[in-house]
Amino acid sequence: MVFSMRRRFRAAIGSMVFALSSVTQAEPGVVLHEYIPPDPKEDIELAATTTDGRLPAAMMTRSGLVEAPDTSRLPTAAEKAYGMSAPRSVESRYNPDRDTRRPVVSRYDDPFSPATAPYKRLRAFDGVAAGYTLTVVDTTLRAVVRGDAVNPGDDAFYGDMTVDLVPGEPVRIPSVGPGARIIRQTTQPSVDVELVRDGAENWFVRGPIRTRLRLVLQLAIAQDTFGGAFGDMAVGGQRRIPAVPSNVARSVHEVVKALGLEGETSTRAIVTYLVTYFRGFEPSEQAPRGRDNIYLDLALSRKGVCRHRAYAFVITALGLGIPARMVLNEAHAWVEVHDGSLWRRIDLGGASTLLEQQDAGPPRPPHRTAPDVFPWPQGSQAEDSGAAVAQRSRTEQTPSDGSGATGPHNQYSYPGPTMAESELSSRMVPVTMTVLSHDSQVLRGSPMRVEGVVRTDHGPCSFVRVNVLIRDPRTARRHEIGAVSTDEEGRFKGSVVIPLEVQVGDYDVMVATPGDAQCGPGTSDP
Repeated sequence: MVFSMRRRFRAAIGSMVFALSSVTQAEPGVVLHEYIPPDPKEDIELAATTTDGRLPAAMMTRSGLVEAPDTSRLPTAAEKAYGMSAPRSVESRYNPDRDTRRPVVSRYDDPFSPATAPYKRLRAFDGVAAGYTLTVVDTTLRAVVRGDAVNPGDDAFYGDMTVDLVPGEPVRIPSVGPGARIIRQTTQPSVDVELVRDGAENWFVRGPIRTRLRLVLQLAIAQDTFGGAFGDMAVGGQRRIPAVPSNVARSVHEVVKALGLEGETSTRAIVTYLVTYFRGFEPSEQAPRGRDNIYLDLALSRKGVCRHRAYAFVITALGLGIPARMVLNEAHAWVEVHDGSLWRRIDLGGASTLLEQQDAGPPRPPHRTAPDVFPWPQGSQAEDSGAAVAQRSRTEQTPSDGSGATGPHNQYSYPGPTMAESELSSRMVPVTMTVLSHDSQVLRGSPMRVEGVVRTDHGPCSFVRVNVLIRDPRTARRHEIGAVSTDEEGRFKGSVVIPLEVQVGDYDVMVATPGDAQCGPGTSDP
């Protein structure tokens, strides 16, 4: 088979035909060439491949034209990587918290094209234990499903992620959704790796050596996974799932009775009601309490953001015999429900106000899905869904060079002030930032509460952004993990999620602000 390669050159015909004297005077063996920039549309027409011949150079998707990542680029020490400290499936547990306040800003990276923000599938749970902890029922690791081609009815994606391999250990990586298939893969540098998944379709990569590599994938997944009509059948007709513990069953029965779902047998009717109910949750400054049972407190109070809604939904569905999963990443949580034919992604809302994406490279079209068939109460989708937050964030984030790309950035490193910030700082009033309290112990992937105040000598700094950082006292390296904002009195109180990629250890909690027109930038002491 003959392939047209991405890096193409063409002979300078004009010089060779119309300026023969120049050719005859050239040194023997010299051939003049002109570099031709890649043309994705032409790549598709010519079935061009990447330079290593492993992936198609470009794809036409229903979300738009997407170009393959540069498969020749080596990973760098500065970029964010999956691995090392990320938990394995057998260690995966999810225990909810009671902090039901809406996050202001969530940090997020997206390794896929078309862009899937904020739905990168990183952690999934499909069972519940007696202590109301979500679990992975089957932790056996099996090979990820592979396919020969992108089929009609599929959505296609490129994946480009940096991975820190640990010899023989499964390193957690994201996927685009349940049932995704690998069509092509390549690594840089070349390493023989194995992609595996557990029963909840958490993905892992396993290799023989300790090294940092780039994993580049072509993926395919059924379009109907992301939207469209939800199938219907009697409860129990989808697939068999383990019965929930007896105490959990009793709690679920209490919720089902309160919701008026007793006796309902249609899966579609039950799921539609549950989606509507849990989308009606509201963020709250007051933590839900009243019972010694966090599931009942969350489900019956109707308080919570995305992770609380997904958690309570999944336990309720499992208790009714409906296969369901809670799925989450560093920025958002949602659910998947099996309708008898395939797993369907359902967003219950409760996303943060803004999504701060730290992506390198050229702009990518957002993934276009089928319409959401489930209702949103009082039109809350415009501000509450993950897709809406991603769209609002794309609109509000200004490109650094006018091209739509933000440029390379280390997600977990605290950036210094921009030129504009530096110029303004001399005209701003110096601030004092104080951390009054914070959680002393917190698990990776879980929220950390932080509270403090931002002031000047003249009064409070009202409604300014506060970046929350942790500092490694051994290396002095800082990791920005999220952001909150001050109120009218200059006080801030909120939660940020500790990234899975942060190493286990002791850290100093710090805060920093870029300031505004009245208050200058500042950073708290370690």
